[in-house]
Amino acid sequence: MTNPTSNLKVIAAEGAEHPNSRTATAWGVPIFAISIAALAAGVAWFSGDMLGLHAQSAKISALVWIAIILAIVLVTHFAALLFGAYPVIARLFERDAGEKPEIVLKRDARLQGLCDELRVLLGWRWRYRVPWLLVCGDDAQVDAVAPGLKQVGVLHIADAVLVHPSPDGIEATVWRKQLRQLRRRRPVDAVVQLVADDHSATGATEHLRVLSRIEADLGWAAPLTFLHVVEVMGKRPEKFEAVGAFAPVSRGRVPLSTPDAFACALEALERRVAIAGMQQCLEPFHIAYLAGVSSYVSAQRERVMDCWAAVHESKWRRATLAGVMFAPLYSCLATPVPVPLPADELADADSFGERVEPVHIEDLPTAPQEQPATLAPAWQAIGTHTAEYRGRRVGIHAGAFTTVLVSASIGLCIAGMLLSGLQNKHDIQAANQTVRDIQSAPNAIARLKALDTLQQQIQRYEYRIHHHAPLSTRFGLNRDDEVLAALWKPYAKSSRDLLIAPVTQDLEASLTDLSQLQTTGLNAEGSKWALAGRDTLKTYLMLAQPERADAAFLSQQLAQHWTTDARITPGQKQDLAERFARFYAEHLKSKPEWRITPRAELVAGTRQTLLAVIGERNAQDTIYQGILDGVGHKYPDLTLASLTAGTDARGLLRTTAVVPGAFTRQAYEEHVAPAIEQAAKRRDVVNDWVLTDGRPSARSDTDNSSGLDLQTALTDQYFADYAEHWQQFMNTLQCEPAPTLPGVIDQLKLMADARLSPVIALMRSLEYQGSAGIRKESLPDALVNKAKDLLGKKREGAEASPAEPAGPLTAGFGPVLRLIGQSGQGNAGELSLQRFLDRATALRLRLQQVSNSPDADAQARQLAMALFQGKGSELADTQAYAQLIAASLGSQWAGMGDALFVRPIAQATQTVLQPAQASLNDDWRQSIALPWMTAFAGRYPFTNSANDASFAELGRYLRPQSGLIHTFLVAQLGGVLEQHGDQWLPAANAQGLAFDPAFLKTIATLQRIGAHMLTQGDARYRFELKPIPTPGLTDTLLIIDNQKLHYFNQRETWQTMTWPVDNLQTPRTILQWQTETAGTSANYEFAGRWGLVRMLERARIVPLDSATFQLTWQAVPDANAARAGWNDSEPEAREPLRPDNAASLTPRDAKVPAPSGMVYPIRYQMRADVGTGPLEMLELRDLQMPERIFMVGKQGGAVTSQTR
Repeated sequence: MTNPTSNLKVIAAEGAEHPNSRTATAWGVPIFAISIAALAAGVAWFSGDMLGLHAQSAKISALVWIAIILAIVLVTHFAALLFGAYPVIARLFERDAGEKPEIVLKRDARLQGLCDELRVLLGWRWRYRVPWLLVCGDDAQVDAVAPGLKQVGVLHIADAVLVHPSPDGIEATVWRKQLRQLRRRRPVDAVVQLVADDHSATGATEHLRVLSRIEADLGWAAPLTFLHVVEVMGKRPEKFEAVGAFAPVSRGRVPLSTPDAFACALEALERRVAIAGMQQCLEPFHIAYLAGVSSYVSAQRERVMDCWAAVHESKWRRATLAGVMFAPLYSCLATPVPVPLPADELADADSFGERVEPVHIEDLPTAPQEQPATLAPAWQAIGTHTAEYRGRRVGIHAGAFTTVLVSASIGLCIAGMLLSGLQNKHDIQAANQTVRDIQSAPNAIARLKALDTLQQQIQRYEYRIHHHAPLSTRFGLNRDDEVLAALWKPYAKSSRDLLIAPVTQDLEASLTDLSQLQTTGLNAEGSKWALAGRDTLKTYLMLAQPERADAAFLSQQLAQHWTTDARITPGQKQDLAERFARFYAEHLKSKPEWRITPRAELVAGTRQTLLAVIGERNAQDTIYQGILDGVGHKYPDLTLASLTAGTDARGLLRTTAVVPGAFTRQAYEEHVAPAIEQAAKRRDVVNDWVLTDGRPSARSDTDNSSGLDLQTALTDQYFADYAEHWQQFMNTLQCEPAPTLPGVIDQLKLMADARLSPVIALMRSLEYQGSAGIRKESLPDALVNKAKDLLGKKREGAEASPAEPAGPLTAGFGPVLRLIGQSGQGNAGELSLQRFLDRATALRLRLQQVSNSPDADAQARQLAMALFQGKGSELADTQAYAQLIAASLGSQWAGMGDALFVRPIAQATQTVLQPAQASLNDDWRQSIALPWMTAFAGRYPFTNSANDASFAELGRYLRPQSGLIHTFLVAQLGGVLEQHGDQWLPAANAQGLAFDPAFLKTIATLQRIGAHMLTQGDARYRFELKPIPTPGLTDTLLIIDNQKLHYFNQRETWQTMTWPVDNLQTPRTILQWQTETAGTSANYEFAGRWGLVRMLERARIVPLDSATFQLTWQAVPDANAARAGWNDSEPEAREPLRPDNAASLTPRDAKVPAPSGMVYPIRYQMRADVGTGPLEMLELRDLQMPERIFMVGKQGGAVTSQTR
């Protein structure tokens, strides 16, 4: 036992360390180090490329070094903690700073004093060298077995340390927390529950509830032992024995604490104590304490068993039931123990680095000088036996949690490694199988499929390397880099045999033909073919020089030149070619060992041929294309939305086309113009590595153009393409349909809105883009000219307004720029956008007035009739102005002019004219169609009837100037129909009208007939006839209204005739003939004024020229005609073959075909003064007057869309 003076010197220290400082030091440094290490590991693994760690092996090495450094830091830290380096260092710094260290309390002084004593007495592992027993019970019971424990809190007795759960002078929870911090693994080794003589099962259960709170504070449930104190009398022995029964323990340190097992142990104890007690009561000992204990056990046996069973079955029990001890107690027998001494004997006790709270000795409780000696064997026995039982954690313990977490992490890592191993094994086996397949492929198709599979494997591993491998293949077992490196070798060989060899062979064949081409006298096709050979040479050189490979170009060329002997479909061949070529081209630049060996003489010959064919113009194209390629995607493509920024074109305009960003003003000013200037300065007419291999080539005589000429040529070529792209874009504009009047009004309102009009925004953007390349007058020049004006020195031509500077786009954008530029000028004679918008606004207001009118249909009809009749109106004037603007833009901007100007007004016109068309159709039907049908229904030639139509009535309708049809057309449709010669055609401002095609065709036919037949006022044709001799015919006589043409094989002459003849009583037409063998026959005889037309129906008409026709009738003897039942006077049911166009000169079949017995064709030639003469009347056969002018409704919409 040590000297108390030295044991308690530390109590007199003036200060102690704060209790949380050491905890912060112990755990703060590791947590901080682990955090920094985790952050560094994350940066190294996920962002290693920024640190130069490109390969996965380099990243793994960095992670290993980070782990090593972390381990060194943690080991150093815990060593410093163990040997007390941190307090020493802290005191050194405090001493250097001249400050007196403040010592902060770490734990209770009584507990600290015991710690110092045990450290000195026991040395290493002093916390667990002796058992710590927690003594629980009433204060009287505790004071009986351990006098003064309530005051001092802890007592070192023999080979044990007694601990009170709630000593005086400190809160119980704080005290137990300090115990838990002092002995973190197990705060106490056993719990000793003192049992009173009158104990019961209920009292034992209540003790468990109190004990459960203590165990919760300690975080530990130690084995529980019950201690029964037995008061004895008599002689005291020199040595006492421990009396108790403990539950048996199995091999796994599992106590068999069931009531039955404990009953056996207690019974054995009772017998053993009874025997020993009887022996000690005999001579010569006369010691009776064992007999007293035996008597107590026998008396309390049932109660002890009941308490044991109640505690064993109680839900409050956490701890293991160890056993029951019985200790004798004499009233005055004690053993001396050390107690604290006065403060003046305390000295500095910080030799071990422990800092305690300053405390005065008079504040410490004083324990009795003696402890019961009869309890010492019991404490020792409890400490010895309870070591065989296991305690258990209570609540969440940091150590247990860390253990579970570490165990789970280790299990996860093991499972991940197993899964990763299996997955990587499967992947490696699949890669090996792919390599074996391509090496053992039996035919060409199998080799191609194996190469495709190998290529997919490589792409898969490349993706995993660049985008991190799946988690199931990591855990330190990933071998993607090694597998990928192994796959490249068979791919290089297979791709060279299956892809590059056929491509190289085809390229060399093409280059051989090109190198042997004679360049003199080449035609356009030959030059075009030779120029296409540059791409072939470029492909060949890229394969030989991988550093120059362009993946996009090379993949297209490889797919084009690849051939295979495998029997696959064209679709499969094209698909494989594209995939093989794209993959090979994308990796060629990074694989220089794949280069082929080019044939130098073949390359030189091909270059010589290309240089001879290309010349200056194609060299200029090369430079030009290089400039455009340099633009790339630096400038965005312009769409309709971007050109009308700030406005909404939806509902008015639409297009899906775009203007390439290379052909914008920004691209020209920022890139194209400087690039052209630089190219002109270099004057490198031929600067192509394909043709020169990077070496300057000697210039031919055709390449001596100056830099200025080259700059001019490149600029002109660029702006020609510039204007073409913009014209293509603007001509794709389409006006959104607006079938209703409110929709048209909204369109016109949006179009003319000065702030929101997409048309104005689009034209402003077009003006800006069209002004590219214009050189504005510089500020110094402007100041000089202004000074000259002020001094009276007028510039030449100053009296005229200065013209806008001409630019390279003036030719292409001139009409548009003039249209926009006139907007701000006051010359009313010029076309301008602003005046068009003013007219559109006026039209919109007029249409809005119509829409808001109570009788909107009547107002619209009135407006439409003004347009139909050709009267002036806002609608007609605006439509004419829009057509003028569209025409002024020329054919290059025709689509834009129609979409921006013509179509919106045409849609407005259509919505207004739609209601009026039905009304005009009704007027036509009532005024013309119905009277016509009344006058000519059932009459020839309009119907195949014996009744003839009246020429006078027909003239009343067809008269050129005063006829009913002409008068109606002029009065009602003069604004939408125009007379061109002898026919009426829709006017230019009638684009939105759907005329009935039958109506237009009918009035054209009637107009032509009326103009030719009624020239002199009366219905009459003047024409000439000439007979043609026919073998077998001796005499022919043709009578037309008493006009005779008699031919009897004399000389043929032309005879003038007129038809019809006025004032004739019996008009008729007859054809008679005589043959060599028969008399006079007359099969063609027709009465009436239309007899000639009836007979012409039966003739075969063949045009000889534009004015002469040959008429052929078949001469049939009267007897044959009678036998055939042929009667010319009756209408025939069968119609002759007619051409589609009635005015056509196509031959016409006769209405009645000739019978099989006919042998004599009677032929005449006819020529008319105007047109085709009486033949025109054949067009009136079956003619029906249409009842409508316009096609209204869905059918009309369809016709309108077709005619636009």
